[in-house]
Amino acid sequence: MEKRTGFVEANDGVRLYYKDTGRGKPVVLIHGGGLSKGWWSKQIPVLSRRFRVIAADTRGNGRSDKTPWGHRTARYAMDVREIIETLELDEVTLVGWSIGARTVLSYIELFRSYRLKGAVLVDEVPSIEVHDPPDDPPEPETEPPPGDESEHRRRELKKMFVSLDVSDAALDVLLEESRENTPAQGVTLGPDYQAQDWRPMLPSIDLPVLIATGGRSGAFPGCRYMYENIPGARMEVFEGSGHALFYEEPDRFNAVVAEFVDTLHAPST
Repeated sequence: MEKRTGFVEANDGVRLYYKDTGRGKPVVLIHGGGLSKGWWSKQIPVLSRRFRVIAADTRGNGRSDKTPWGHRTARYAMDVREIIETLELDEVTLVGWSIGARTVLSYIELFRSYRLKGAVLVDEVPSIEVHDPPDDPPEPETEPPPGDESEHRRRELKKMFVSLDVSDAALDVLLEESRENTPAQGVTLGPDYQAQDWRPMLPSIDLPVLIATGGRSGAFPGCRYMYENIPGARMEVFEGSGHALFYEEPDRFNAVVAEFVDTLHAPST
């Protein structure tokens, strides 16, 4: 499988690292806040057999520049546009998870359907007001030994999974790519997240949208709200999964996304 890597320089000088794999209709993957493109490890090899898959580290994360500024969904959306333009992509399907999904909503608000064919919103809410805690109360847990930062971070990640017992080794791989991430992003990204409310915009979206959500995720009510308010939206519920449904049920997720992209590019009848 042909792979290309490199950096796109944003208009404020920040370099954004990307991996570009496969050929065909372009699919751009946008990871969650404070993480890295490594979370798409179960999607890139499969989807790139049929599509051109571009996964980038958002600013401050992974191998992208560790800038202390620009950590807002609007800036992230501009970064996505600059990646699309630099790589000369057209008829793009954006796939955004968590903060990545909010980045997609921001992109649509700012640029509408510019160079897009469709969008996949993965387990995110349009407003914090339509977010519920999981149905099952968290089980009591013992605190890791003081100073054991790796164990603490593993435990935080494990909260995203419901049906999958992810090994420490697998979690360490995910953690390694984000170990040097810019801590400053939380200073602005958190308040930005709390303040955003995309609900008034949803009925104006005239782009095909697929919503994927975990049935046991606190984001489920917000995903259902988007499904009910985005014209023509489609929703897929991964009943046994939590926030990281694409990692817990990769085969089904990949199949659903591939079918959606195929539908977008099917000849008109």
